[in-house]
Amino acid sequence: WAFEKFELKYIRGCSQGGVGMNENNDENLEEISGQALIEKNKKIKKEKQKLKKIFNKIDKNRQTIVEKLIDNVAFMSITLDELKEDIKKHGVKETYMNGNNQFGFKESIESKTYNTMLKNYMNAVKQLIDLLPDDEKKNAGEDLLKFIASGKK
Repeated sequence: WAFEKFELKYIRGCSQGGVGMNENNDENLEEISGQALIEKNKKIKKEKQKLKKIFNKIDKNRQTIVEKLIDNVAFMSITLDELKEDIKKHGVKETYMNGNNQFGFKESIESKTYNTMLKNYMNAVKQLIDLLPDDEKKNAGEDLLKFIASGKK
C-alpha cells in the first residue's frame, strides 16, 4: 500500500482525510495548555490522595504495584470525567469524509476512548480491591462505590 499525505481538516479535534501510516507527525497531536495541565495534575493528585486513603491497608510488599495502579486509576478517573463532558456537549457521533468525498457519521474518538478507558478503569479498580486483605475488601468496595457514585472528584 502506498499512503499519501492528505490535507488535514479538523472537526472537534479529529482529522478528516488521512496521514501516511508510517509518519510520526507530532504537530497533529492535541496539546494541553499550561494552565489546563496544571489543573488536571491537581485533580489527579487529589484523586490519588482519596484512593490512597481507601487502599492504605494493602500489604507493604505490594506497595509498588498499588502505587502504580492508584496512579493509573486517578489519571483514568479524571480523563474519563473530561471525556464524559465532551460527549455530553458534542454527542457520540462525528462526521467523516473518505477519499471519494463521501460523508457520513461514525462513533467519535472521544466515545471510543471513553468506552475503552472505562473498561480499563474498572479492571484496575478490581485489581486494587483484590489486593486488599479479605476483611478490608467489603469496606473498601463500599467506600469506593460511594466515592464513584458521588461524582465528586
